[in-house]
Amino acid sequence: MRPNPYVLQALKYATMTLAVLLAIVVFVAVIRRSGSALTGRVVTPQENGIIPSFHFTGERAVQGFTAPASSHNIFEIPGGIRITRIAFLGGPKTDLERYWGYCFSGNEQRNKENGLTGPALYDGKYFFSMGERKAQLARPSPGDNDLIGILKAVDEPAPQAKASIAEIFNGGETCYVMSSVDLPAGIDSDADEMNNALERMYGTDPNTVDTDRDGIPDGVEVFVGSGNPLDPDTDHDGLVDGCEDKNKNGKQEKGETSPIAADTDRDGLCDGNGTAAGCPEPRERVCTRLANGDQDCAGKLTTPVSGEDMNLNCTVDAGETDPVNAETFDMPDWEYKWNKFPSAHPGIPVPASSSSTSSGS
Repeated sequence: MRPNPYVLQALKYATMTLAVLLAIVVFVAVIRRSGSALTGRVVTPQENGIIPSFHFTGERAVQGFTAPASSHNIFEIPGGIRITRIAFLGGPKTDLERYWGYCFSGNEQRNKENGLTGPALYDGKYFFSMGERKAQLARPSPGDNDLIGILKAVDEPAPQAKASIAEIFNGGETCYVMSSVDLPAGIDSDADEMNNALERMYGTDPNTVDTDRDGIPDGVEVFVGSGNPLDPDTDHDGLVDGCEDKNKNGKQEKGETSPIAADTDRDGLCDGNGTAAGCPEPRERVCTRLANGDQDCAGKLTTPVSGEDMNLNCTVDAGETDPVNAETFDMPDWEYKWNKFPSAHPGIPVPASSSSTSSGS
């Protein structure tokens, strides 16, 4: 007599269920015996073998967007725009990271219909960050006995060998990028070398070349110098950044004071006149009680000698010491000022430790 097939099916599932339950019991027993807690984590799409894809329109490029790392990112360049690859994809700092991409020619579908494959299918323009180029150049060549490595190198040539490099993006183009880091991307509305996504990140005005109006473009302060594009006096020495960086190129050159150091020559005297909050001269906190009961507190200098550029014009005028040179007539600047202007400290002799202190400056 043949067994009822439905009974056999029920026995099959019962056996499977019993096996699963037994496995769970054993697993829980092991966990309890080891005293460990059962933990879990979310598996990312990349770990699961799925690479996310994103499409950014020309409108998004105007606003600025972030192209996620390890993702397929397709983006459109809005009409009438001409922008460098570096500026569109995050600037010089991001160029040091690894990313590569491709701008479509428009012939891809036709090439596919004609049976073309591989590099012949994509006859547009490739582009590569400096970080990607360096990584490719550093990639070791396969050894003579590494047959698999040799075959892989032949089948998958280095990206820079594939096609011309697109360093300029033009309006109407559609491109693709894959990156190892998130890319702040978009157009540069005010042509200050910071695209609109970066302007949003830094809090600067995407429609103003120089947000803090210190004379130095936002992009120069962010990428070349170390100034704050939101503060006209980054080091708070009383001198505007654009006054200290006379040619506005973000570099401290001969005859210029540093926009990020209140005492450029480190002689203890402020580049400005010594009264600004960032100056190194010693001061004490003095508070005055106002009529409403509040206190108005400020730092009061406790030294009779302070500052170098007393009229804050970034020029060494008569009677001023040079803020980029710690000495005047072979003596420390502060000692020179002490001796030259005795009215600033009537009856106060030069401190006995002046020579040893100044020589160590």
